Amino acid sequence: MELIYHDTYTLETTDLDMFGRLRPARLLELIQTVSGRHAAALGLGGDVLGSRGLGWVVVRQKIEISRMPGEGEVLSFTTWPGRGLHGLFPRYMEIGTPAGEILIRLCFLWVIMDKTARVMIQPKTCGLDMPCSDREPLMSLPRLPKQFPPVTDTAEFTVPYSYIDVISHMNNTRYLELAENLIPAPREGRLLRSILIEFTHELKLGETMQIGIGREDEYYVLHGTRDGQDIITLCLQYE
Repeated sequence: MELIYHDTYTLETTDLDMFGRLRPARLLELIQTVSGRHAAALGLGGDVLGSRGLGWVVVRQKIEISRMPGEGEVLSFTTWPGRGLHGLFPRYMEIGTPAGEILIRLCFLWVIMDKTARVMIQPKTCGLDMPCSDREPLMSLPRLPKQFPPVTDTAEFTVPYSYIDVISHMNNTRYLELAENLIPAPREGRLLRSILIEFTHELKLGETMQIGIGREDEYYVLHGTRDGQDIITLCLQYE
């Protein structure tokens, strides 16, 4: 059982934005794919969990970006599971080049969800063992700041069919895609340097979310709610 997993991917045109850089939402998809492959190699893939009516769900994401890669670049992924705490399971990852340049560092917090009851469960209650590596954590666990810029704009969004994944809710990568469509920094070509996301509740097909948008220079915070219930908070730092 390999607790440290390696993978590679060569960027294609369809992975890029209008400035020739890897789209942030596509970055999340690649992270999710590599994480899923490692989970499968550890005997904890979607098929194993799915047969028990369970699924992996990400609840927090923290990403630090030194440079967003472009077309034709080969990405090298190194990932490992950290030590779980109270049903939260961190996964760390470095994304770099074959020459050794580190482009992106991240930590995601995952939970196991009962697909029917829509609640988080403890793995031991269903006979699952969660492996963890002794490798040093890359960073502190994701945590939202205590203060945010005041809301200066609002939006509303209804979940379409194409945004729903195998867990039957809006896929986590779509929230970042939505956020970048609502703020000016991406289309101005500004460089995304950090992403911090906390998922509080899920959205299902056809549900509508109200979004408050705050900004301080090139730091944006988007907070989504539904009927007064927190759904998601995204903190995006550009330069």
